[in-house]
Amino acid sequence: MATPPHEVAEAPTGAKAGTSGSGVPRDCRVEMFAARPTGPPGGESARRDLALLDGGVRVRLLYPHSVRTDPAFLGYARMFSEAGGEIRTVDRLPAPVAVLDRSLALLDVGPPGAEPVEITAAPVVDQLLWTLAYTWDHGWRCPGDGEPEELRTAILFMLANGDKDETIARRLGMSVRTCRRHVASIMAELNAASRFQAGLMAARVGLLGTPPHP
Repeated sequence: MATPPHEVAEAPTGAKAGTSGSGVPRDCRVEMFAARPTGPPGGESARRDLALLDGGVRVRLLYPHSVRTDPAFLGYARMFSEAGGEIRTVDRLPAPVAVLDRSLALLDVGPPGAEPVEITAAPVVDQLLWTLAYTWDHGWRCPGDGEPEELRTAILFMLANGDKDETIARRLGMSVRTCRRHVASIMAELNAASRFQAGLMAARVGLLGTPPHP
């Protein structure tokens, strides 16, 4: 199987990984790449993430867009980013999974509080890496300087598609009230008489560019 489409250093000879407590990785030497669909990390998990960064481990985390509306999470994301970590958010994520040093995958598929299933079969670990890498490439940086423009473009695309406020808000992880405020601002900026017209006008004048992946 081909190497997954992302840069990961080879793990040193003899490197090992395991779990401690509720699936928190330990002895990760090179990289942890994880998807966390359940939202912001708990205090212990956040401390372990920062400890890995402090030890020189590359940590990439995927979360749902909904965390962007949580002030506590945004504070954590800024601190995590300043420590060298990377976070992106996407519309949907599968079950919680973490891949450590390209050699071990941890899948949370049991009841809450159960230890994760450990997978060491190379083809399965590689496939999980491919899935994480693909999802990562379609995510938004968090925090990100370009977020307002990305958000605006995503809303314009969904307006042009005829999506309702509730659908847009759900996909972008914001309240319906906040979504309507963004839509009203965009319509006023474009002098559009309707939501759909705003999307069409944006497309005609080239405001949409490449479709984002909200």
